[in-house]
Amino acid sequence: MSAKKEFSQMPVTMPNSVEAEQSILCCILRDEVFQADIIAALKAEDFYQNNHAVIFDAMKEINSATHRTGEESRSNTVNIASLVDHLRRNGKLADVGDIDYITRLNDFLPSTANYKEYLDIVIRASKMRQLIRICGEVTQKARSLASAEEAITFAEEQIFKLSQDGTNGGLVSLADETSRTLWQINERYKNPGQFRGIQTGFRRFDRITNGLHGGELIVLAARPGVGKSALAMNIVEHVAKQQKTVAVFSLEMSNQQLVERLLSSMSTVPLEFIKSGQLPEGVSDLSKLRVAQDIICSTMSLYGNDYANIKPSEIASQCRRLKAQKGLDLVVIDYIQLMSGSEGNRDVNRQQEVANISRALKLLAKELNVPVIALSQLKRDAEIRNIKGKEGGGEPVLSDLRESGAIEQDADIVLFIHKEADTAGTGKFNLIIAKHRNGETGSIPIYWLGKIVRFVDEDYLNQHGIRIAPTPQEVPVDEAENSSPEYSEEEEGAFIKNKTEE
Repeated sequence: MSAKKEFSQMPVTMPNSVEAEQSILCCILRDEVFQADIIAALKAEDFYQNNHAVIFDAMKEINSATHRTGEESRSNTVNIASLVDHLRRNGKLADVGDIDYITRLNDFLPSTANYKEYLDIVIRASKMRQLIRICGEVTQKARSLASAEEAITFAEEQIFKLSQDGTNGGLVSLADETSRTLWQINERYKNPGQFRGIQTGFRRFDRITNGLHGGELIVLAARPGVGKSALAMNIVEHVAKQQKTVAVFSLEMSNQQLVERLLSSMSTVPLEFIKSGQLPEGVSDLSKLRVAQDIICSTMSLYGNDYANIKPSEIASQCRRLKAQKGLDLVVIDYIQLMSGSEGNRDVNRQQEVANISRALKLLAKELNVPVIALSQLKRDAEIRNIKGKEGGGEPVLSDLRESGAIEQDADIVLFIHKEADTAGTGKFNLIIAKHRNGETGSIPIYWLGKIVRFVDEDYLNQHGIRIAPTPQEVPVDEAENSSPEYSEEEEGAFIKNKTEE
């Protein structure tokens, strides 16, 4: 047998430090001041030696129990007497080495001053063992799964969970936090523009929200055909023009359809002509489209995924990679109700599944520190109320969010696109800020230009000197991309001309 083969068959010892484990157990027994902090920082699984795990479990149970001292309830103290008593009553004293071993642990160190060092060693060895276990599970997945993407996603999920384990910083002094917060307020006062979030292009909305901020989940909801996808892509276009990186996950439309909408909006060539190929201005329209193409290709950092069965875990995996490689400033998902949970278990209650998806998207926003815009459907009740003109003119409310109230709970901002019942068939809509965790709510008038698949607000119309027609005319919704808006043909033509000259 060769030396190389002998070496490969030698048993491999998992990372551990028995001495550090003994030291930290000694610190718990000897130091009443810090024993609760040490116990809170560890789990039984962090100990390599089994008897140490049993002893720690007993210590944790003792510490979690309380006793009365006068009018107060206090945690029980872990010491030799309480530990031996607990282990004996549960029939585990002999398993850990009897009283002699507990006594040796108590006398293991002359001082507990370096307990943080011992704690770090135990936690580091535990994470190394967990990482080795994860690598073994990833190896099994790589051998059994049909898709490499699934194996990669599993590996990233497990490693991310390991990296996040134990990152809870615990309680901090709010006095210190107040000092840091006041410093930030002072900086905002001196440089108000420096702390502005990502601008959406809808100025009144940006003034109310101060833009989109990292960690926020923004839910954009409406009934089918009202314009969710169009408004989301208008925001995507504006954000990408600010040299920001945007990822769009479209479960409903293909990447080609998204690009066609972008080209129409940016070039002002009506979408119906782009789809049919019958460009009325011929070479002139092609020239406008090429200019828009050059802008998209050379100055805008846009990424799209149109896989219809994508799961939240896959979205998170791809966004992590994009942020690491290219950076990431905004994520758009169209839309929540088309997604399935990570496990794909159809026996799970659908409301619970949507709640899990919503929570996963909020965690994604916090993890990557980017705003996530998630589109959502509304219940049919909202449409019926709108037709009948009941309950405040039929405006949607937070309870209209379809399939799960968890969407409302997880969202930092909830937006509704609403068309007034008495202006049915016009191009005038309201962008309703129904929930704003960090500011005011309100309603912002917006206007639909169906030929170029674009919403604009009043500030934009006023800036470009575009007049709203007094007589409403037929206007499209999101899917009716080739109809006329509220304006006359001449007025919409003037808008398109202004856009082309910008």
